[in-house]
Amino acid sequence: MVIETLPIITNIWTDIQSLSPQAKERLGYPTQKPVALLERILKASSNEGDVVLDAYCGCGTSLAVSQRLNRKWIGIDITYQSVSLILKRLEDAFGKGAIENITLNGIPKDMASAQALALKQDDRTRKEFEKWVVLTYSNNRAVIQQKKGKDQGIDGIAYFRSEKDDPEKIIFQVKSGKVNSGDIRDLRGTMERESAVLGIFITLNKPTKDMTKEAKEAGIYKSQYMNVPVDKIRIVTVQEMIEDQKRLDILLSLEVLKSAEKQMEVRQGQLDFE
Repeated sequence: MVIETLPIITNIWTDIQSLSPQAKERLGYPTQKPVALLERILKASSNEGDVVLDAYCGCGTSLAVSQRLNRKWIGIDITYQSVSLILKRLEDAFGKGAIENITLNGIPKDMASAQALALKQDDRTRKEFEKWVVLTYSNNRAVIQQKKGKDQGIDGIAYFRSEKDDPEKIIFQVKSGKVNSGDIRDLRGTMERESAVLGIFITLNKPTKDMTKEAKEAGIYKSQYMNVPVDKIRIVTVQEMIEDQKRLDILLSLEVLKSAEKQMEVRQGQLDFE
């Protein structure tokens, strides 16, 4: 018989270290907590099948641990960038089935709710519309432009594999107001300045014929890593994103977070994300 002596855990947990910048589980989120910490908390305070509520879920460590420990969960956060990070984290760890079983509330699901978010008077709230557009269209793989200067014209950036040694750049631009062909010319200038080979122009309003013509005149991009040539400038409407589920169909090489090892087969069941 083997008798193992387990350490006595006090109310001061100094045995779990904070995450270092080089930690494998690090996602780049400023207030990220160690998985070991949330594991201890959830094992001590809940059982399998219980519901865990995290009202400020951030990058979703509590949600990912709840998923692995077979707890149901509800997560709440104010910014869609956190939501996107969590969705990608869960997909990487547990597979696409985990995403299919999540209920998302508080994000645009039709044109009326998209317009309501886009036309908010508060700048911070309106910025959430841009984040939602870029991250949703890129399947949570683009990087949001955090500081938008007066003449930057960039709301998101992504990179894809190319025939060069370094990845090529895609820039995203989102417009919620009136649009015209001058917007596409401005985007072409931004692409040239930023050395981006592709530009995605996403608009809440319907593009004009002149805009479509201007975009076509930018030419096409060919690569051995793409099945077919693609337009250098692509115009996408929010309506197409919502009603036709239109998404970016280019395999990206750099993502919004690092890939995680798949931890378990997804258990069936309804999960809520408020």
